[in-house]
Amino acid sequence: MLKITQIKCPPGEKLSVEHIARKLNCRPDEIRSFEIERESIDARRDELFFTYSVLADLRNEEPYLRRKDVVRGEKYVYPMPAVKNRPAERPVIAGFGPAGMFAALLLAESGLKPVVIERGKPVEERSIDVDRYFQDGTLDPESNVQYGEGGAGTFSDGKLTTRIKDGRIHKVLSELIEAGAPAEIAYQARPHLGTDRLRVIVKNIREKIVSLGGEVRFAARLDDIEIKDGRLAALRCGEERIVCHAAMLCLGHSASDTYEKLLGRGVDMIPKDFAAGVRVEHPQELINQCQYGAYASHPALSAASYSLTFRSSCGRGVYSFCMCPGGVVIPAATMAESLAVNGMSYSGRDGRNANSAILVQIPQKDFYRGSVMDGFAFQKKLEKKAWRNQTMAPTQNIRDYLNRQKSGQWVLDSTYPLGVVSVDMHSLFSEEAGMSLAEGFADFDRRIPGFVNTGIMVGMESRSSSPIRMPRNADGQALSCQGLFPCGEGAGYAGGIISSAVDGIRQAENLIAFLNASEF
Repeated sequence: MLKITQIKCPPGEKLSVEHIARKLNCRPDEIRSFEIERESIDARRDELFFTYSVLADLRNEEPYLRRKDVVRGEKYVYPMPAVKNRPAERPVIAGFGPAGMFAALLLAESGLKPVVIERGKPVEERSIDVDRYFQDGTLDPESNVQYGEGGAGTFSDGKLTTRIKDGRIHKVLSELIEAGAPAEIAYQARPHLGTDRLRVIVKNIREKIVSLGGEVRFAARLDDIEIKDGRLAALRCGEERIVCHAAMLCLGHSASDTYEKLLGRGVDMIPKDFAAGVRVEHPQELINQCQYGAYASHPALSAASYSLTFRSSCGRGVYSFCMCPGGVVIPAATMAESLAVNGMSYSGRDGRNANSAILVQIPQKDFYRGSVMDGFAFQKKLEKKAWRNQTMAPTQNIRDYLNRQKSGQWVLDSTYPLGVVSVDMHSLFSEEAGMSLAEGFADFDRRIPGFVNTGIMVGMESRSSSPIRMPRNADGQALSCQGLFPCGEGAGYAGGIISSAVDGIRQAENLIAFLNASEF
């Protein structure tokens, strides 16, 4: 098997054996088979190309290994962990977002028949609650954009990009494809699913877990834990006591009530920096033009995205996050009389506006006053400030924000479904954070001309990451409780669908190793 890189293919043509043969200067019948490993778009020069890396099986490989763009390659095969010890008590997973879902899947595939408890509803019912929230602002505090099957990622762009390098990513992508995702996500440079596909995929993964002997309980919140002699003894879910010696905490970044209860039981947590900011919206055609230039309207190209970073004069990072091409801005609060927003795209990414979070770092000096829960309290304070006694979202033209003047009319109609109201967004942030945002906007305008003059701010974006971390040992267990495995974004170890799913698999492997080494 050979890995061949830098194979160019014009838009509108499907990559074929003939393209690879031209690259290698060989006959097409020398290539037995091939599989795309990576696809990217090159629109920087006078011509537009799709560029590919492939794994190919050739009749005679040796002559081609002298080329710089050819090396030996092999397909990744996930090594399933061996289960040697199956205790009577089934392992429990609290939370059914990407981390909990993929942890449960691996444990089910290993024959351990996990029990999953999830405070929200199954995706079919959850979608109804969320759609009603988008229509009239009626919030169900236990079934919303943050809580329920699939986690917060279910109502997002479904972005599958990550900065981590881990072979488990192949396992995640292959499971998503089996559950209904397009096969192209395995090799696209910036794959995404869209909320419409995700709602189907998470249900299919749940059904696979159940078919393998797992159990998923909805409207089942983790309310308490019992620790005896430094070891996990049981979990409490409502009135039910679940005897359990191995459990995973995949709670997500918004379950502050559960984290407070765990902290009271002695589970170690530490505060950490997080980020807050706004959603910005721009015409999608502006982003397309900036990224693709003369090819902006080419039918082979999907809606363009961007990734921006900046460091302000006071040292705070300002950056784009969860950019949603052709998407919508959505309400994402979990509490009454609070306002938080997020971004969401459908699989077609065919909306008129692009939106992205623009976030500024919130260091501990801004919020920490001695309690681990201070970061959550700070988030809630921001969301209460943004509420202003209405479901409408505070909004301002970016150029008016830079000029410190309220917007009289909008340069762009927002996609936010519950309406917007003109607010001086400086009033929502500290002077240092607000100044950092302003400096970031000015810098981004140099890289995307028109960023300032055509963009609007919609806020508050406050749920991008967890303000706490649950420290864990090298074997994945919580420092203060043997048999308890903190996991995913809420525990401070991931940031997005893929990295959360990978951490879920990793921690499931650690749980299996713990069971193998234990006597119950």
